[in-house]
Amino acid sequence: MEYDLIVIGAGPGGTPAAMAAAAFGKKVLLIDKREKPGGECLFEGCIPSKVLENAANKFALLKEAPNFHIDLSKSPQIHWEEVLKDKEAIIKKRAEAAYEQIQQNPNIDYIQGAASFESKNSIKVNSQIFTFKKALIATGAKVNLPPFKGNGIEKAWTNRDVFFEKELPKEIVFIGAGAISCELAGMFNKLGVKCTILERGERILKRLDKEAALFVQNKMIKNGVDIKLNVNLEKIDYENGKFKIYYNTSVLESKKVLLATGRIANLEGLNLEKASVEYDRHGVRVDSTLKSSNENIYACGDCINTPKFAHTATYEAGVAVHNMFAPNKREVNYDNNSWVLFTSPQIASVGIDEKEAEKRNIDITVEKYDYKIDAKAQIDKKPFGFIKFVIHNNQIIGIQILSEDAETLIGEASLIVSKKMSPTDLLNTIHPHPTLTEGFGKLAQQIFFKEMIKRFKNNPN
Repeated sequence: MEYDLIVIGAGPGGTPAAMAAAAFGKKVLLIDKREKPGGECLFEGCIPSKVLENAANKFALLKEAPNFHIDLSKSPQIHWEEVLKDKEAIIKKRAEAAYEQIQQNPNIDYIQGAASFESKNSIKVNSQIFTFKKALIATGAKVNLPPFKGNGIEKAWTNRDVFFEKELPKEIVFIGAGAISCELAGMFNKLGVKCTILERGERILKRLDKEAALFVQNKMIKNGVDIKLNVNLEKIDYENGKFKIYYNTSVLESKKVLLATGRIANLEGLNLEKASVEYDRHGVRVDSTLKSSNENIYACGDCINTPKFAHTATYEAGVAVHNMFAPNKREVNYDNNSWVLFTSPQIASVGIDEKEAEKRNIDITVEKYDYKIDAKAQIDKKPFGFIKFVIHNNQIIGIQILSEDAETLIGEASLIVSKKMSPTDLLNTIHPHPTLTEGFGKLAQQIFFKEMIKRFKNNPN
């Protein structure tokens, strides 16, 4: 049977691609190893982590109650098993809703199974051969297990395992200090779990804004997370129900170890050579239109070398489907890409940061609003964090935010960057007081007054 489009992977890239192509009137086959669509984001990533983090954050609020003169004499408890039930219920609801939407679409067929290419225009699934006019690879990424010595690697957790643990562990050692480790360590720390992070670099979150990352690092240490830096990890052994982690000249013992040492494209078993699709250790090689070395096969999401976020995969899916079936071509542009890291405080960013500007040799100025002077931050008793504008030719090309509520602030920031607004444009926006979003307007005023003072000094008459 021939399809206009075959999509491999029903996550945040593959499923929207299938829906978009079906809206074009194309006949689509959507393939996934799971029974229901959703991908790792739904089943082992974004959604379950946020359900658990939300519960941990609410629990942590109780500890802050005395700061607001609230007496909680009885010691609060969290019922972890009930939190896990909530997680499963939300996952099931979302997966079934997505599956029902697909089932109701007459232009989409859904098959559970492992797909592999048989030729440049055919795919095998469950011993069946299907041909295609176009194909999209959206298989995501998987944990990159480092070649550590010892038998402990096989017993260690990954992000997949941690969301199914029935009992709240007493201790966890995290290998790596990227986004996954820092989010999960912060979460478990709030629940009273002893958390240790081993990082080979000089700081956590090495790819993010240094000022924000160091603030989060210091806050985690203050809250009791043991962060060990410049670690040369030698071996991980497992015996008698305990891990032994050998690093530098020390040995650390723990009942739980979580590996968060990066991710690699999930291309295993696809037989890309048969389809003449080129790939490397970063994933499927694609051009700016997301087309692979096979002109009829495209790729999107975490299986290519682009920003690894669910929403970015969805954006790429739209570009890929457009380029498959529309007469004019679109190129991907990540200059408006945004993300949130759910640490405490949260870090959020949109557009081009200082590091990227330096890499591209873009002349910028950086202006910052400090939340320590902010009324709402003071009322919340969290007078810390900032909003940064990265400005080029009077245009705000990037915004970075450090705040407990960065997730709610990044929406306006994304609009500012995508609309290519200037600080002067923001002066015409009247923000409500007292709110954290008021910081955008305050920073615009700060820039305006700074420019006026500069002009006056240069021309006092």
